[in-house]
Amino acid sequence: PSLPAQIPTHWGADGSVNGWGPRWMASALGVLPLALLAMFCVVPRIDPKGEAYRTSGKFYQGFVIAFTLFMCAISWLGELTVWGVVPAGAFFTVSAVFSGVVGLLFIGVGNYLPRVKQNYTLGIKTPWALADPENWRRTQRFGGACFMVLGIGLIVMGVAGSVLSSEVVAAVIAVLAFGSVGAVYVYSYLLWRKSQRAAR
Repeated sequence: PSLPAQIPTHWGADGSVNGWGPRWMASALGVLPLALLAMFCVVPRIDPKGEAYRTSGKFYQGFVIAFTLFMCAISWLGELTVWGVVPAGAFFTVSAVFSGVVGLLFIGVGNYLPRVKQNYTLGIKTPWALADPENWRRTQRFGGACFMVLGIGLIVMGVAGSVLSSEVVAAVIAVLAFGSVGAVYVYSYLLWRKSQRAAR
């Protein structure tokens, strides 16, 4: 009830609020981490290759914990801005921290991705990787390196957002993200083509 009719829902690269939404979104965002946590608990039980979660060590549990805590922090960002805990327009408390945390999450995932066993939910699931265990192993290793590069790029862009325009930051992040995804898919496909030629 103490929230205004409109609450902040989006921040620009410079840390300033540039998007607003109705206050009921605070409740919706508050439920989101719990819904995602429930999904993460169900997924290993319905994945046909669910054994992979138990053989991947603590990676899945660590990812779920880190991602849930991150989503909890994100869901409270609008209220904390309204109450003045997070100053509106404070670059280092919104944009840089957000990019830094997401970047660290990508670096952590990239570091552990090569240890993920073949499954249908977690990891880089190209059709060629799902069809061949060796392709899966090499695709996860290459994808892990791409994830870490993307994570470093997000951290750098989070800091650089104070001197670069929002458009430039968004463009660089888009190039890094789409470039990483494209490189992984091409790599996995080329591995498959190589295996097909070897089989002949």
